Amino acid sequence: MAKLRAVLFEKPAVYWNDQKMIFPFAKMEALLYYLLVTGEATREGLAALLWGDMGDHAAKRNLRNTVYLLRKMFSVDLLITSSRAKIVLNQNVVSATDLELLTATDIVKFLEKNSGEFLGGFYCKDAASFDQWVTEKREQFRMNSINYLTKYIIRLINQKEYTSAKKYLKQLIGMDAYNESAYRVLMKIYEKEDSYKAVEIYQDLERKMAQDLSLLPSAKTQELYRRIKDRKSSRTIEEEVVSNQRFFGREKELLQLRLWLDDFYQKGHSKQMILLQGDQGVGKSAIIEQLFASIPIKHNNIFRTQCYQAEYEYVYKAWNNIFLQAMSCLMQADVHLPVLWQQVIAYVFPTTKISETLLQKEITVDAYKFSATMVEEIMCEVLGKAANLKKTILLIEDIHWMDKQGWLLLWQVLRIHGKHIICIATCHAEYLQQIDKTMEEFERSNMLEHLEIGRFSAQDVMKLSVLRLPGISKEMQSRLYDYTGGNALFLIECLNLIAAGRDISHGSIRLNSVLKERTGNVSDNARKILEIASVFFNNVNYEVLQAISKINEFELVEVLEELQQKQLLMEDLDSDRGGSAYTFYNLQIRNYVYNQMSTIRQRMFHKQAASYLEQQLQDGMQSKDVYEHILYHYTNADEKLKMLDYTIKLSEKYFCPQYEMFPELNRYYPTGYVDFRESRSQITTYLEKIKELLDVLVHSKIADERLNAYKVAYWEMSGRYHIWRGEHLLGLKLIHQMLRLASMQKLREYQIKGYQQIIYCGIQTRRAYLIQEFALKLLHLTEHDELPDKKATALRFLGIACALKGQYQEAENYYRQSLALFKKLATRNRFYAFTIAAAQNYIGDLRRESFDYQAALHHYEQAARIAGHKNISEGVALFYINAGYTAFQLNNYAKSIAYLTKALSVAEGFGDQKGYWCLRGYCTLNCVLALIAVRQHRPYEARMYFEQAKDFLKKYNDQYQNGLIFRTQAEIKLLMRNDAKVAEVFEEDLPLPAVDYYQQARKVFYKMGMEVELKSLEDMMAEYSSKR
Repeated sequence: MAKLRAVLFEKPAVYWNDQKMIFPFAKMEALLYYLLVTGEATREGLAALLWGDMGDHAAKRNLRNTVYLLRKMFSVDLLITSSRAKIVLNQNVVSATDLELLTATDIVKFLEKNSGEFLGGFYCKDAASFDQWVTEKREQFRMNSINYLTKYIIRLINQKEYTSAKKYLKQLIGMDAYNESAYRVLMKIYEKEDSYKAVEIYQDLERKMAQDLSLLPSAKTQELYRRIKDRKSSRTIEEEVVSNQRFFGREKELLQLRLWLDDFYQKGHSKQMILLQGDQGVGKSAIIEQLFASIPIKHNNIFRTQCYQAEYEYVYKAWNNIFLQAMSCLMQADVHLPVLWQQVIAYVFPTTKISETLLQKEITVDAYKFSATMVEEIMCEVLGKAANLKKTILLIEDIHWMDKQGWLLLWQVLRIHGKHIICIATCHAEYLQQIDKTMEEFERSNMLEHLEIGRFSAQDVMKLSVLRLPGISKEMQSRLYDYTGGNALFLIECLNLIAAGRDISHGSIRLNSVLKERTGNVSDNARKILEIASVFFNNVNYEVLQAISKINEFELVEVLEELQQKQLLMEDLDSDRGGSAYTFYNLQIRNYVYNQMSTIRQRMFHKQAASYLEQQLQDGMQSKDVYEHILYHYTNADEKLKMLDYTIKLSEKYFCPQYEMFPELNRYYPTGYVDFRESRSQITTYLEKIKELLDVLVHSKIADERLNAYKVAYWEMSGRYHIWRGEHLLGLKLIHQMLRLASMQKLREYQIKGYQQIIYCGIQTRRAYLIQEFALKLLHLTEHDELPDKKATALRFLGIACALKGQYQEAENYYRQSLALFKKLATRNRFYAFTIAAAQNYIGDLRRESFDYQAALHHYEQAARIAGHKNISEGVALFYINAGYTAFQLNNYAKSIAYLTKALSVAEGFGDQKGYWCLRGYCTLNCVLALIAVRQHRPYEARMYFEQAKDFLKKYNDQYQNGLIFRTQAEIKLLMRNDAKVAEVFEEDLPLPAVDYYQQARKVFYKMGMEVELKSLEDMMAEYSSKR
């Protein structure tokens, strides 16, 4: 008999014959977990547990469906339902759940196998009663574990096995954080070994109780601590830290961090992220550096990065340095990564080191082959490879400026590789609210430790001032706290000023006055270099400094040496630009220098920086990064025309092309764009920015002929977006508006784009004469301007128009001409795969309309093969759906399901970003899957697909899909006559007779001239009539 094995703790999972099972919905999984623990339950109780927010009838129906699906997924023997009132789990089918190990005898084995909490990370939506049950069971299992482990530890101590006792006492404390008895026993064991660890253990308890409970340890525990401390004459941790003249205090914070890292090294810390939060300049980075100084580097990877506000909206930007270091580490260790992985990493992070073999080849990434999920998984696995070599610490400074996708990647890395990777991050207290929602996911997954770094107390300020300046007066010690507020950065700088004999009594000394002293005593050329560097938010290349400053190269070298000696600038060894680059010692210096410049001077340097980068574009440095940097500089220079220019260029090059069903590829999209889902979600933001800039410039009455071109570009992109969304009237209005102005301005490129968009709208709404009118206009333009690729596209459009009018021979002639021209062009250019595939798809449509389903299927398969089976284009999804529907009409259900499943997998890459035509195709897909499921006696599955198909009609009034749904309803109603199960499932959804649904479907298909659908409908009715 097949066997079920369940993992109920940490990351829950269910295995059937050692194969992990994936559940279609959470409540199905929750029902099985409940029965694995309880063994049996009443139907009424289960319905209330999981569907308590529904009516009694609906809840019991959902329970029946779920039980049916569980039996189908596993075995009919899994659940015993002989009683109408009770459901029992068949224990003969279950091989192990680990609950059998939760005993005093096997507690160690249980804890070794199950380190996490019961059903950790599992969430069941809209099931409050189930959540309450999980919470109660977690506490019950936790208390049982604590009791059994305590008995086991006592037995070890009685046997004088202190090493093992220490190990399990620490585990017990991890489970019961305020168990003072466990702490005292552990302290006594360490006291016998003459270890300083006993003091650290007490301080850890004291800190936890103070932070969490605002209490002190009991008198008994305090007395033990005093006794141990009095016996020790060696120096304490505080003395060790103070002896380092560059660092002071923070004993508790350092101790806590060391404990967490020790835990991580020994068994993998249960919480994979440590967030240090506090005011800017409070000393978060200094604490981390002091911590790292005590860690043997050879046993660790420490990958560092700094997040910047200017990069907040740029996908994965903060991860660039981490992957530079990770790839370098892997290459040094001679770890060979798959070529696909290297290609993806090199595409996302162009400056990373890859293998020499790959470097010698032109890297052409088939980006359509990579969904955002796949790219994220590859990035996770690359870091996992590095972590397998050594335990890895990710240090992320100012994490509040990390982009959204960067956060998702971090969550995945820590979730998958948390045993070998830990993240230490810093965050300014004022930005905590900004990342609250993001951090909730980490909190829910029990990944996050918070460590708040406060300012120094008045007493600490006085201690540090005496340590640094032994002769400092009592009065000055008191004044220092008032001046600095206990901020570490302010305080250290003030002490440096006093040591240099500077007077700090003139006014309140805050950070700006300290930085003024640091930056004031530099040469004129050095100040100029600081000012230029400050307009770059990250680092600045040596060549850029030379080009903008126009300083003699020998003098520039001297200036850079001067600034490095004064610790204002430092060479950026991890620069991603190649060559020498420089960055400020800290962001405070950069911000201070920048803010000290007049607005006009800031704008001048930003403008010069943008001009330099524009020259780089002209010299061939075409990349999204360069465009974004130019836009950043022109935005800060308040050059609104240039802002508008580069916002439009960014949008046109990297966002809008992905809205086409068969996108016209180019060098920016070799076969698509890796981050296309992200680009789709950003386009509305860019369109809003463009509109805002246009309104400002028009209102300002700036006389510039480029404004008309910018308006044309905006209307074209906006119209394209609305047509893609299915908002056809608004889209057409914008495109017509664009065409009038483009014609007046003789902007042929936009006239062509406009004609194509109107044709796409005509295809979506099946308006043959609209398609033909604008396809002829497009053909005329392409012949006049000798644009063979556009001519081939126009010919394909004319074929579509003929096909919609029933002129199938003329349509095929046009398709053949288009295909021949594209194939000829493809010999010199690799960017025509989709357009060639599209022609094959439309020829398939013709074969289907002539009832030659076998030939139609061949052409659809050809289209999918040419485009590439792993591509994530809406067009490829359409090829699979057409192939699946045609295979269904041939009664080849296995092939149909295979193609439709591929279409569903393509859809995963779209997320929520699906256009009208794509959603329309998935409505067809769900109708076909519903019919196959109901024919194969799977009514619950059929109902699920049918409900998804109807969802499309709630949003769009599409006649063809309306007819297809009526046809689906008619067949299901006919099947209900002879199948009681189908009748039970669909009884409430299909109240009308089958003939009514048939007549509605026939009316729609007849009006649309869909002969192939009419024939399929009539054949279906005839088949079921003959069976009666």
